[in-house]
Amino acid sequence: MRTRRTVMVYIDGFALYKALLQYKYREYKWLDLEALAGRLFPHRDVVGVKYFTAALKPLTNDPGIGQRQQIYWRALRTTNVEIIEGKFSFVKQYLPVHPEEVDENGRVVTVRVKRPEEKGSDVALASNLLIDAMEDRADSYAIVTNDSDLVPPMQLLSERGKGIALVSVAHEKYNKAFEEVGLETVRQIRRGTLAASQFAMAVKDDEGRTIRKPPSWP
Repeated sequence: MRTRRTVMVYIDGFALYKALLQYKYREYKWLDLEALAGRLFPHRDVVGVKYFTAALKPLTNDPGIGQRQQIYWRALRTTNVEIIEGKFSFVKQYLPVHPEEVDENGRVVTVRVKRPEEKGSDVALASNLLIDAMEDRADSYAIVTNDSDLVPPMQLLSERGKGIALVSVAHEKYNKAFEEVGLETVRQIRRGTLAASQFAMAVKDDEGRTIRKPPSWP
């Protein structure tokens, strides 16, 4: 009797958020990632979901952003999703103004900005992907991203006979660097899939505590 193929899913959290959840489909932020993985691969057994992200810091115009994220993480921990954290910080640097200007000395006018920067998640994702594949934890490995920095580890595994899939957060306009990988398949995240993969408005953790969707989320 033939058994179903297995798949592990690796989610680039900020790529998913920036591309789909921040503005385009903001009504679907209360997303059950385990359910999403199952719907993306309905004919395979999902044997693991790893979510790579970082704790957000309060912003002047959005002091509750970190609190909402922690509520969401609590909901994710009621599932089998493994949350793997990188670091989030603000980098201060001088950048040219836009449109570009020059001063009386002919130098480009710059302004000091505080730019948010997430560190470590892409390296952690690549490391976990390589180790899991070398340990043969699944028949195939699916990466939810559009970050071409992940092409080298994906290509290394593909060249060694591992089944590698891309789940595009950019629909059909995904980074064409991924075509070098030798992908087994490319899946896209549709609005209907997001809508069908939402948590209930309130979920309970292992201790019976209720976790409710943040009220400011649509």
